[in-house]
Amino acid sequence: MRFTSTCVCSAIAVAVLSSSAIAEADQGDKGKKEIQAKNKKAMESFDMLEFEQARSTLGEALQLAKKSKLGKDKVVARVYINLGIVEYAGLKDEDAAKSAFAQAVAIDPDIQIDVAYKTEGMAELLTAVKKGGGKSEEPTLPADGGDAGADCDAIEGIDHTLVEAGKPGQPQTISARVGSGLGADKVSLFYRAQGTVEFTEVPMTKRDGCSFEAKIPAGAMKGEAVHYYVAALKGKKALASRGSSGSPNIIDLASVGAGGNDDNPLASSGGGGGDISGGVETDTDTGKKKTVFVSLAVGTGGGYVTGTTEVADSEVGCCFAPALLHLFPEIGYYFSRQLSLSAAFRMGFALGANVMGHATAAPAGLLRLRYALDESGAGFQVSGAVGGGIIRHTVKVEEAPSGMNTDTTASGPFLIGGGLGYSKPMTGSMSFVGELNALAAAPVGIKELGTCPGEGCVKPHFGVQFDINLGLLLAF
Repeated sequence: MRFTSTCVCSAIAVAVLSSSAIAEADQGDKGKKEIQAKNKKAMESFDMLEFEQARSTLGEALQLAKKSKLGKDKVVARVYINLGIVEYAGLKDEDAAKSAFAQAVAIDPDIQIDVAYKTEGMAELLTAVKKGGGKSEEPTLPADGGDAGADCDAIEGIDHTLVEAGKPGQPQTISARVGSGLGADKVSLFYRAQGTVEFTEVPMTKRDGCSFEAKIPAGAMKGEAVHYYVAALKGKKALASRGSSGSPNIIDLASVGAGGNDDNPLASSGGGGGDISGGVETDTDTGKKKTVFVSLAVGTGGGYVTGTTEVADSEVGCCFAPALLHLFPEIGYYFSRQLSLSAAFRMGFALGANVMGHATAAPAGLLRLRYALDESGAGFQVSGAVGGGIIRHTVKVEEAPSGMNTDTTASGPFLIGGGLGYSKPMTGSMSFVGELNALAAAPVGIKELGTCPGEGCVKPHFGVQFDINLGLLLAF
């Protein structure tokens, strides 16, 4: 009986271990497929000359490798090789490429560059890395943030050991060393908690030698991950950084234990501005890139008008006339965080006109190209627009009876202009937008629209309109 019980227990133990092994193998296979898919997507972006997007996607692949415990798998070596290709041929950062190649060789000493991307310089760099044994020169900061005898003059840019995991609800110390010859005015830590869009800046405190330190507060260490980067600044210009707002470093809070991982798929050398961390090209911390947006704004304004009024055919007596109300719906596509193309519809209303039979609306359509000055996509933006339609203003008619002394003028139908805007994120998907736009309207050889005389006849003139728009934008 004892023998039988022992056999049964042994069989159960073997079955449990076998099931665990099978489940782990299935998870590993799934992780490999996802990594390979991101690897392919990244190189497609590289082929389209979208180098920052390619690097970000490869960073996502490395982060996935870390979570899937595949840091030493050859599929990850291929990610690092492709990262080196992007850094070398796309972003022109040889130091970052060398570091990526070193990580690849450390995993797979026999790895080669794909013939489709291979160049003589790239091949020589990989050969040099292999001769060096594939060891990346990763900086190691002491726990107290001191220099440990480091020669600050020998440091180029920023030395920073990536923080890959942290404990939820506990402050996280970030340390860095900055080369004394960089000439930075200050060194700052930028962090973004999950559920927020903009980064918070924290000036780093100078310690011994060229060491700097700051903390991500406990209140920001929540959710599954925190994004951060470190930058040495002169004024508002970043002289060197480890990460960026478009490609930040990621602190994993979902995994149990923050003591680090020997299978570190994201380790990199500490050079200058280059960064090969697991950055993500997303507009929120959900991990999903925003590509389409819709917005609705309400506006007012006025402008310079010429010609005659539409009903009374009265000469415009003065140059400036109001256009008190218009609606401005828009739908667009994001090529990147900073660049978008959209189609907008401007519907003006002739408020204040009282001449019998006056026009009541002024429809126009615009194609707009918008560029955000900050790489996060928020803040100030510039735009250009071209389109067609009518812009109407209200003009006082001289020698007309009271109650019928305000007519309309029409400008257009060719429209071209530009503007300055500001976007302020409110949630992960919604933003407040404000704009100041200018539109020049010209008849371009057209003397009339419709059948004149008669209803629906429009005699457009030259004009310049200035709009103030306020509204909400929703991205998804």
